[in-house]
Amino acid sequence: MKRFIYFTALAMTVLAIAVTLPSLLTPMQAVPAPILLSQNVNFKPPDVTAPDNRQGGTHRGCQLRQGLSITPLIPESNIGLTLTESPTFFVYVSQPAAQVEFVLLNEDESEVVYETTIKNDKAGIVGVSLSEKGKTKNIEVGKRYVWSFALACDPLERSGDYIVKGWMQRIEPQATLKSDLANPDPMAKVIAYAQNGIWYETLATLAEMRRLAPDDSRLTTEWTQLLQSQGLESIAAQPLVQSF
Repeated sequence: MKRFIYFTALAMTVLAIAVTLPSLLTPMQAVPAPILLSQNVNFKPPDVTAPDNRQGGTHRGCQLRQGLSITPLIPESNIGLTLTESPTFFVYVSQPAAQVEFVLLNEDESEVVYETTIKNDKAGIVGVSLSEKGKTKNIEVGKRYVWSFALACDPLERSGDYIVKGWMQRIEPQATLKSDLANPDPMAKVIAYAQNGIWYETLATLAEMRRLAPDDSRLTTEWTQLLQSQGLESIAAQPLVQSF
């Protein structure tokens, strides 16, 4: 009888081990950390600077019609980083039907990389995307470029244009940033761009998200806080109106 009880207990122990062992041996699956709703777009400016000419512009006696102005969306450092060969540049135009000329040049302003003229139908924030068709040369990693938005006071005398300028530099993403950008969640991408100081993609991605979901209050808040963090609070509430 004792031997029967012994073998019965032994068999039950072996059975319990056999049932439990596969679950112990199953490898744990790596689960990507979710982007929490409490995370915000916290732009961290990189340690780069450029000459300041993003606000006010140079006008050399130019007399714009009352209330007409342009303000580029650029960090306080007046330079923004990009990872792409075709970044999008944003500018606030205070009045509709204002003709604005955009030009991108190399660092010493000796060569035109891209140029276009935009005429907005509504007052608001306009996006200008570089297209392959209009390029005269590639945007190279590690090099700086100068861009300008200009309002012509007199179409026949362009030396008096009202101009605002800024800088752009293309960089190669580090491995950790590449990994973060593999996340398909667009908000995760925005946060990754912002935390790594990539201005142009932070702004463009968030703008596209707002375009697709204009009534999303969280996106509006993130957009407003992003612009306010870089001294652009005066235009933070202006609508996104057009892209070219």
